[in-house]
Amino acid sequence: MNNLAREDFIKLDTLDLIKKVREEFALPKDVIYFDGNSLGPLPKNTIKSLELVIQREWGDGLIRSWNEENWINLPRNLGNQLAPLIGAKEGEVIVVDSTSINLFKVLSSALMLNKNRKVIVSEAANFPSDLYILEGVNNMFGESYERCLIDEGDDEIEKYIDSSTAVVVLSHINYKTGRITDLKKITTFAHEKGALVVWDISHSVGVLPMNLHDLGVDFAVGCTYKHLNGGPGAPGFLFVHSSLIEKVSQPLTGWLGHIKPFDFEVEYQPANDINKFICGTPPIIAYKAIESGLEIFKDLSIIEIREKSIKLSEMFIQLMQQECTEFGFTLFSPKNSEQRGSQISFLHENAYSIIQALISHGIIGDYREPNVMRFGISPLYMRFEDVWNAITCLREIMQTGEWQSEKFKNKNYVT
Repeated sequence: MNNLAREDFIKLDTLDLIKKVREEFALPKDVIYFDGNSLGPLPKNTIKSLELVIQREWGDGLIRSWNEENWINLPRNLGNQLAPLIGAKEGEVIVVDSTSINLFKVLSSALMLNKNRKVIVSEAANFPSDLYILEGVNNMFGESYERCLIDEGDDEIEKYIDSSTAVVVLSHINYKTGRITDLKKITTFAHEKGALVVWDISHSVGVLPMNLHDLGVDFAVGCTYKHLNGGPGAPGFLFVHSSLIEKVSQPLTGWLGHIKPFDFEVEYQPANDINKFICGTPPIIAYKAIESGLEIFKDLSIIEIREKSIKLSEMFIQLMQQECTEFGFTLFSPKNSEQRGSQISFLHENAYSIIQALISHGIIGDYREPNVMRFGISPLYMRFEDVWNAITCLREIMQTGEWQSEKFKNKNYVT
């Protein structure tokens, strides 16, 4: 194979079918952004949208805007707007609370549906917040559940699921490696054993085609501030299959989950639809930012987004092999693109310092303990030339030893 050259990356940019979408974002000059899998950048339309909601809807409309601007239905309406991205039906998704709170709600719901089983299956390599929520739910139920954790790197997940399993809680894409877990296979197998499944799709939504409804997924949770570009700390979302919505109950019985919240009745009666998973008053300004982020996907094909993601990732890996092999980087993500989400991870004993050196040059990736360099691949705004520029900069950092500077060794609280 001939060596890759800058012209190869420029050519791919000219052929890019979705390159115009980059113009939708207010990207800082001289920054190459590989951290959209942690926090997506600012859509230009969000600036206008937030000015409008603050000055006119809130400023002039005041409390009238709950009705006149339909604020009250934003959680459900945004859920319906998001639904096509995950293969859900209308009325199966609601945007509300955070991913962790939503996991607490749907996990509790699942356990109440499967009361006679006492094992919760998850992965030791799952996102820690998900594991902490499992602990909290178990404590709430009097520590009556056994938490069975799949060994890191064990692909034979089925051997952990049997007739004692109440719920399987897995991430669709692993946050460190980018490895994709077979959603269809695991969901089908769990159902055969009588278990319910909760998927965390935070790293999948917006970059990977999914078909949650038709695959019979029971529950899913995710966030809107990564590839959906909803803003820092934007509310999460949850999915409940339509066949379960009327059957389930959830523990956070707040007033807006009531079937008639403005009747202000003393006794709680849950809504008979996805609204039962609302708890408190929705943060409207944050919701308006999510609305702008989702608007970008309106005329896009998730298949084309995925195809570009794979191509960007493949070029990234090939160029790393060409330019940086001698510096001790080890690919931590799956080599097979079909098994890899929209991120590339490498291991290096000096990963943190190297990432900080890259950031000082405007190339923003991130670091995960103990030695993981993560590069999020965000097809909506990322160019192939960005990959070339980032890796040639990395090569120079390694060649010159710039990463060894003391200023790159002190860890920030947020890594």
